[in-house]
Amino acid sequence: MMKNHFRILSFAFVIITIFSCDTDDNPEPNPIQDDFPDLQLFLDRFAEEASFRGFDLNLSGLDAVYVDEINRNDAPYCGYGYIIHPQTGRRTVEISRAPNCNWAALSDIQRENLFFHEMGHAFLNLPHDNALKCDGRPLSLMTDEFNIFEIYRAGEEELRTYYLDELFDRVAASEQCIDFGQDFDQDPAFFKNELEDGFWNFSNDNGNYQVSRGVHEDSGVPYLGISSEGDGQNTGYIYKEILVPNIPEGASVTLRTKINAENLQGPGVAIALRIYETEIGNTGANLVETATLTTENDPIGGTLEDHVLELTLSNFTRRTIFMIPFAVMMPGTEGKAYFDDFEIVVEDAS
Repeated sequence: MMKNHFRILSFAFVIITIFSCDTDDNPEPNPIQDDFPDLQLFLDRFAEEASFRGFDLNLSGLDAVYVDEINRNDAPYCGYGYIIHPQTGRRTVEISRAPNCNWAALSDIQRENLFFHEMGHAFLNLPHDNALKCDGRPLSLMTDEFNIFEIYRAGEEELRTYYLDELFDRVAASEQCIDFGQDFDQDPAFFKNELEDGFWNFSNDNGNYQVSRGVHEDSGVPYLGISSEGDGQNTGYIYKEILVPNIPEGASVTLRTKINAENLQGPGVAIALRIYETEIGNTGANLVETATLTTENDPIGGTLEDHVLELTLSNFTRRTIFMIPFAVMMPGTEGKAYFDDFEIVVEDAS
């Protein structure tokens, strides 16, 4: 199995440690008497909604606090959710008192929208999710592309119930008409290695592997490249984190690539796919690895020409928070391998 993969877990955890929501679309205010109500009101309500859905929560390890303002990279925010607060180390929701947020004049339901969104970050370990329903509405309360104060409004009880159902269990969205952004029957490629995508990571075992990304001049095919002189003590790999993949519940998901190499000596190369979800516990959600698919136990070497490697997850779940595909070179391998047409394809079970 791939060594040093805990580095990947750490990297993934950092990505979903801090979330924020800006305030460019502040709604029209609905004045209320109590300017800054105790945030415990919304904590109690969140726990009550969780209880309705079968979760018994202990929120004593989470801080909900007002702050004078929230600014990150010179941008103002009205709410911020931390899984680990940088000063206290605790789960924290911050609500801004800044005039641009107009919190004092918001209605109770508008405040709830923002607060529950931030609890999604801080307590449920959820990243933003910008998938859409077929009617153009956000699929999730965790969107950051809509007015976060009004994902659902006063009197929209059925809509509110749906968004809170989905907040605690992403599979609830499967009952909706979802805009997947493509017809998987006509275009099954959910993900491809494209050269302009710079968000790739690698482990080179202290320089014992050389990794590269490029396009073959003769064919124009994009590749992931890994080479070594055989000195690697651990695996060398390239990987990509794919957050909140918008894939149908129950679909078949296949990682596929074509390997090209000349006289690859030693154990050889492989591919892997790891799947992660969040699991809601009494004191907060935790990141869990729910599936690991790999060909590392049967690597390939020698001279290879468009040798197809693939792994298939037969029953995708929308509880998936992110998945990570890997191109891998095994320890002790000498030579260079190209992983061409590195892609993830989807076959919709419906």
